[in-house]
Amino acid sequence: MTHATSSIDNRQSAIGNLFRTPVRVAFLSTLVALTGCSQYIDPNVPEPIRPFTEPQYGGAYLLYRPSSYNREHAWPLVVVCHSSFPDTPNRRIRAWTELAESHGFLLVAPQLTGAKQSWSRNANEKHKRQVDDEARILAVIQHVRAACNVSDDRILIHGFAAGAPSALRTGLKHPQTFRAIGLTQPRFDAAGLADAASWIDPYQPVNLSYAAADLLTGKEGRSCADWLRAHGTNLRDDPTGSPAGSDAARHVEFFQRVIRKEPWIHVTVAPTGLQTPLEMRFKLLSSSPPARFRWQFGDGDESPVAEPTHAYSKAGTYRVTVSVEWQKTSPHTRIVDLTVPDALLRPAHGPPQAPSGPP
Repeated sequence: MTHATSSIDNRQSAIGNLFRTPVRVAFLSTLVALTGCSQYIDPNVPEPIRPFTEPQYGGAYLLYRPSSYNREHAWPLVVVCHSSFPDTPNRRIRAWTELAESHGFLLVAPQLTGAKQSWSRNANEKHKRQVDDEARILAVIQHVRAACNVSDDRILIHGFAAGAPSALRTGLKHPQTFRAIGLTQPRFDAAGLADAASWIDPYQPVNLSYAAADLLTGKEGRSCADWLRAHGTNLRDDPTGSPAGSDAARHVEFFQRVIRKEPWIHVTVAPTGLQTPLEMRFKLLSSSPPARFRWQFGDGDESPVAEPTHAYSKAGTYRVTVSVEWQKTSPHTRIVDLTVPDALLRPAHGPPQAPSGPP
C-alpha cells in the first residue's frame, strides 16, 4: 500500500481558508480529452459541471472544478453521494458547487446503485449494491487523480439519505483514503456494515447530521449514531439538522476544522523481500513531516527513526504503536494490528493478541 504525502508547501498555499487557492487557469486538457459528453451549466458558479465515465467499472460521475484550480498545487477532493429518486448526482452536486467555488475544492458526484434499493427488504441485494458502490467510488477517485492534482490527505466523503450507507461503508473501510466522513439524514442498516466494523479507525472523524424530531428519518439517524458510538468511531453527532438535508455548509466547516486541527497519520508496512518474509519496512504517511518518531513493534523492540525496518522472530499478529511529534505540539499516537508475514494492517480494537504461529 503506497500513498504520496502532500507537501507542506501545498497545504500552505491556501488563502483565506484551508480549501482555497487563488490562481485561475484553463481546464486541464487531459480531462477534456476523456469525454465527448455535454456539460451542465450551473448559473450560480462560473465553471460547468462535467460528466465522465471511469473505465474500470464504467461508472458515470460528475465533476466540478472551481475556477481557481491550479495544477501546481494539490487540491482537496469532496465526494458527494446522492440519495434515491428524486435525488440524482446532478442535483446532489449542485447543492455543493457554490461551496466548492468559494472554498476551493474539487467536487465529484458518482452515480450510485445502492440508493435505488434503500427501502428494499432483500438484504443480500442491498449489500451487493453497496459493495458495488464502494468499488465505483474508489475507481472514480483514481480516475480524477489521474487528471487532477488531488491532495492525498484531504479526500472527504459525504452521503445524503439513501446515499449515506454507501458513503459510510466506503469511508469506514478505507480510512487511509478518506480523511473524514460526513452524513446527513442517513438511511441506516447495521447489517450492511458488518464487514466494515473491523476496519474502523478510531481517529477518523465522522460528522452525523440528522433531525431527531423528524418522524420519518429521526429514528434511523439515532440508530446510526448509536452504532457509530458502539463501534468506537470518532463521532460528532448533531441531532438538530434539517429534515431537508440542506446542511452542506455545515459539513464543509466540519471538514475544514478537521484539516486544520486534527493531523492525518497513517501507518503503512511491506515485507522487505521474498527472502525475508518476517522482516517489515514501516512508513508513516502524514499531512506534514513529524520532527520525532517512536516506533514500538509489539515484540518489545523499538526504533526512533522515521522509516524503520524490523525483523520479527515468528509469524503472528503484533500490536504496533507509533508516537510522533511536530515542533511545539504534544505527541500523537497511532496503534495498529499487524499480521506477519502477510503485512496485513488493521486499526487496533480490543486487547492485543499474543503472537502465535511457528517459531
